[in-house]
Amino acid sequence: MEEFLNKWQTLIGASLGAFLAVIGSLITYAIHSANEQRKERREFLRRIEISITQSLDSTYKMRQQLQQIAQRIKDLATSAKTMTDSKTFCLDRVNFPPVREVYRDKEAPYFKVKSYYLHNKLLWIDAGIKEVNEINANFKNDFTDLIRQNELLITLIKENPSPDPSVQRIAYAKNLESFANVIEEYIKNHIPQGIEIMTQIKIYNEYLRKKYGCWFLWKHEGTKFKYFRNKTEQKKFSRNLDSLEKIDKVIQKEVEDAIKDAEERALKLSQEKQ
Repeated sequence: MEEFLNKWQTLIGASLGAFLAVIGSLITYAIHSANEQRKERREFLRRIEISITQSLDSTYKMRQQLQQIAQRIKDLATSAKTMTDSKTFCLDRVNFPPVREVYRDKEAPYFKVKSYYLHNKLLWIDAGIKEVNEINANFKNDFTDLIRQNELLITLIKENPSPDPSVQRIAYAKNLESFANVIEEYIKNHIPQGIEIMTQIKIYNEYLRKKYGCWFLWKHEGTKFKYFRNKTEQKKFSRNLDSLEKIDKVIQKEVEDAIKDAEERALKLSQEKQ
């Protein structure tokens, strides 16, 4: 009987040891996996910080380029209007240089950062930057078309029995002014929204990178330990635009201050170059 008990104890001990070893391995794996995920998220947040800073910098430089181009086009229009020689056509033109592309990290929208706010903002700004770069490329093509139309108009007027160069000059000046106005309206109405979203991303991302970033994230986006009657309500809380707007308001003052400082720096740099 004693021998049987000893064997039974030995068997239980061996089984328990194997079971504890498996549990220990699972716990070790879980801890290692959690640490690796934290490292991955920290790396994603670090990359967001770098990429959004580059995007903001290239946006301000792109805007300055467009402002300078619009002014040169307006100056050309003024020159065309001041010509008074009844026999002279206006063939003057200005160069439309390639506009700087806004930096875009194509992988950023797919970063796993555990923040629906950051994820949505990254999706929006990725689409916005892509659109801005396409519009800027089209500006150059559209300006080239404008110059060609002017040359065609000159040809058509010359073929008239009584050509009147003033008709060409007036039309050319009007088209140039309209084109410059389109660029300026685009700068005024479209680019500020992109700057605002990029600044929101930058500031919110900075909070998540701080020592207590997890607490900050849970405070504004967390769903655990909060009451929901079902999973649908939980998803509704974490994914609706109202939640995003609430977070926008939390960081609104910091965003406004950051944009103000950036605008002052951009103005100062612009004045130094002139």
